[in-house]
Amino acid sequence: MSQTIPVLMTMRFSDALLDQVGSVSPRLEIRQQSVREDRDDITPFLDGSEEIIYCFTPPRDLTKAPRLKWVQLHSAGVDHLRGHPIWNSDVVVTTTSGIHAVPIGEFAFALLLALARKIPKMVRLQERAEWPRNRWDLLSGLELRGKTIGIVGYGSIGREIGRIARHGFNMRVAAMRRTAQAPRRRYVEQGVGDPDGRIPDMWFLPNEINAMVSECDVLALAAPATEETRSIIGEAQLRAMKPHALLVNIARGELVDDRALVTALREGWIAGAGLDAFAIEPLPRGHQLWHMDNVIISPHVAGATGKYDERAATLFAENLRRYLSGLPLMNVVPHDLQY
Repeated sequence: MSQTIPVLMTMRFSDALLDQVGSVSPRLEIRQQSVREDRDDITPFLDGSEEIIYCFTPPRDLTKAPRLKWVQLHSAGVDHLRGHPIWNSDVVVTTTSGIHAVPIGEFAFALLLALARKIPKMVRLQERAEWPRNRWDLLSGLELRGKTIGIVGYGSIGREIGRIARHGFNMRVAAMRRTAQAPRRRYVEQGVGDPDGRIPDMWFLPNEINAMVSECDVLALAAPATEETRSIIGEAQLRAMKPHALLVNIARGELVDDRALVTALREGWIAGAGLDAFAIEPLPRGHQLWHMDNVIISPHVAGATGKYDERAATLFAENLRRYLSGLPLMNVVPHDLQY
């Protein structure tokens, strides 16, 4: 009989999802020991036999896992692993990139539609039971159909935003990605996104960001947090945008210069912003963004729909099949890039 493969899972998966993962092969020896908090150090859970670990944060003491070959993360981003010793090891790291495309793509448009049609103002009027006499002028909105959307970061989430924009609103799509090279092997749900990259009408590289934003009526940020993307949207970019333009950030807060954004929103360089991510989380109670009429703030919940674990288990099961068959894994993070 083939040797068993010990797998440690530290997230709070249901018995049904654990059975789904275990059904991939009788060779898998699944053990779940759930963390209390995602970022807890899981080193105390190790017995030294683990070949595969499913977790949010890998063990910091890798000497306690001498047989470890592969870590499947419970997240798409890896910015929480800056400085982690795993990048100095031979352990393969994969992410859940691809499972967020549907929930976050839909959430991006929830923010956009709410901003475009002045929903926050309507809610405040409702709270005051007020029916304004000048309602047509006060609540006149922006139609998305036929407008241009710019997508910074044309990965799995960006491609689903592009698909919704094109097929749902007949928008022109401008996309920015780090390189013109073909994307890595990524997990894609059937019928989701733009796997072949055929939707964008225009392509831009990072050094062309100013030209890109000047074309856009809507700008959606879906790039990972790296040194290259830090403050990619700053004063120069916000000034280059159209006065009626809307900004949505469903990626990472570090992509935007907060001070420049506050000024842009207050002085009318852009019309509004929907923000699900911030450089400091939770967003400090005294931050000016909390009290701006043209801002929607959500507490980093764009992916929260209740189907996260189901999608994550499906992806992990597919990667386990690949691992057992000797096929390349999906969503491998290059150690030199760390995203």
